[in-house]
Amino acid sequence: MSELDEINKELLRLLCENSRYQYSELRAGLEKAGHNLTREAVEYRVKKMIADGVIKKFAMITNPEKLGYQLCCHITIDLVDTRKRDEVGRMLAELPNTAYVHSSVNTFDIACRIFFTNNKNMFNFLDQLEADERIKDINLDIIRETYKVGPIYPI
Repeated sequence: MSELDEINKELLRLLCENSRYQYSELRAGLEKAGHNLTREAVEYRVKKMIADGVIKKFAMITNPEKLGYQLCCHITIDLVDTRKRDEVGRMLAELPNTAYVHSSVNTFDIACRIFFTNNKNMFNFLDQLEADERIKDINLDIIRETYKVGPIYPI
């Protein structure tokens, strides 16, 4: 893990707030926080954090309801053979309506958040999972409300 100085932490906070900020806007935000850098120095720092892997990518956050999705489900999956974890995880990650997929080592093998347009769409997907010989068990929770979707802020 690389150590981040206070300037880079503030840059990350600003980019978490709005990843579309221009370098000049980031410079102004840093100035408000008491850091006086040139626009070029800000650009250098951002590009260095990208090169160092601190910033993996810039992404947008969409509103699933505006895209036609009515149901959001948190699904946990237990596998017959945990050696198939990566294979099943990648298959789930390729779906366009999947928000995230991760694996675990305790309560479940894989968890994912998947959006569906309606109940029929959800039940068809569950039928496909149940027919998959790699999958032993499925648990599904329908999400009522999401309180945060977004980046992780630096400490």
